[in-house]
Amino acid sequence: MKKIVSLVVFIAALVWTWNVVHTSEAVGFETHSGIQAKLADLIKDTLAAKKPHAKDLSIQRLWTETLSDNKVRAVFAYKFIDISEGGEALEQVIEGEAVLHREPSEDASVDKWTLQSVKTTNDIVTFTEGSTVTPGADGTIPSTVPTTTPEPTENHGE
Repeated sequence: MKKIVSLVVFIAALVWTWNVVHTSEAVGFETHSGIQAKLADLIKDTLAAKKPHAKDLSIQRLWTETLSDNKVRAVFAYKFIDISEGGEALEQVIEGEAVLHREPSEDASVDKWTLQSVKTTNDIVTFTEGSTVTPGADGTIPSTVPTTTPEPTENHGE
């Protein structure tokens, strides 16, 4: 009896692994790779349009995950150097995520993905050149700080 149960369990495991290996994913590796490449291009184009003085763009993180058969989440982080109005270089790091939705296409062999939402979750600015800020930089002492220490008063009424 043990041999028959073992044989049935072995065959069930064999059938299950066969199905796991031969089942195609709803969103394949090539689709994830294509979405990541298009998002990288979109980030570069958007940055060039909105901040034309930006340079040294570096995409630090870009990955995608399947949420459902027709929905993919992309997480990204990129940094660049931006020149302020005063000529100071600022390093900006922007992190965020996007949700893409698969749209029906006329050609069944082509997937059409559209951005459903994009949000930035973190925006970090690093100043590459330090600035010194001192109160009363013109040499005067602010009026709220007393210039002399007041003398202690005697309390005779005790």
